[in-house]
Amino acid sequence: MNETTQGIAHTNKDIIFKVLSQNYQDKSLSVYGIDDIPKIKRMLPNEYPVVATKFYGDSMFLLENDWLLCLEYESSSSWQNFLKYNRYVTNAIERLNEEGTIVSKVVIVVLYTGDMKTAPAVFDTGALCIQVKQVFLSKFNTDELYASLKAKLDAEEPLSDEDIMRFVILPLTQPDKQRKQSLIEDVVDLAKRVKNDEHQAFILAGILTAANKFIDKEYSKNVREWLKMTHVARLFEEEKLEAINEERKKDRIRLAQRMIADGMEMAKILKYTELTRAEIEQIPALQAV
Repeated sequence: MNETTQGIAHTNKDIIFKVLSQNYQDKSLSVYGIDDIPKIKRMLPNEYPVVATKFYGDSMFLLENDWLLCLEYESSSSWQNFLKYNRYVTNAIERLNEEGTIVSKVVIVVLYTGDMKTAPAVFDTGALCIQVKQVFLSKFNTDELYASLKAKLDAEEPLSDEDIMRFVILPLTQPDKQRKQSLIEDVVDLAKRVKNDEHQAFILAGILTAANKFIDKEYSKNVREWLKMTHVARLFEEEKLEAINEERKKDRIRLAQRMIADGMEMAKILKYTELTRAEIEQIPALQAV
């Protein structure tokens, strides 16, 4: 997930993370055959404007009981992968520790696309031993999964959490890049029929994240732009703008307080703060600003 995200606007990443982080809460991986780990408590941010994403991996979650889950999507296997998983986990543990969360246990889950049927699960050099839980998506029946999801939409039945999680990994059940891309497009078209706005946004954001290493870049850009126009994404943007505007107003109030304390005349305060006279007259006396 490293080089493919560099050209994407950071606001788009914010939307995808916001959609995923709000919808992954309380989800489990039991639909993938991983049923021995706690439910997801929250998704951890894996992208920062200044820091290279190679340090944070595909998806990182804090689970109940303060377990840490590193979720990776791969189409091949190599011993170098184990070292990067170790790097991702180490960085996540340090970040959580800085915010006061002590990780009690680490789980690394690797979802292998339809290209893979077997892969080593342990990397052991004595002092360093890394073990991963594996999910081979080649074992999932693509046609059956697609047909069952389509049938639910055709019948206008509500999607379960398990259905939503199946949507996310369905495009990766096929081998080779061309067949993946074709299936990604089919599944995205199917997802656009989901009537629940939150479910639809989560499915699209989840597919973009899961298929990030394999998806055609131009098509990915188009889906991201479409996602930005959905009702849920627009609400997130409105929330963000409201927060920004509120913070800017606080800055103008702090400036007005300083100008009042310096004895400046009202005309100048009005001019430089862009506040109304009524707003300025309601400002409390300068304390410790």
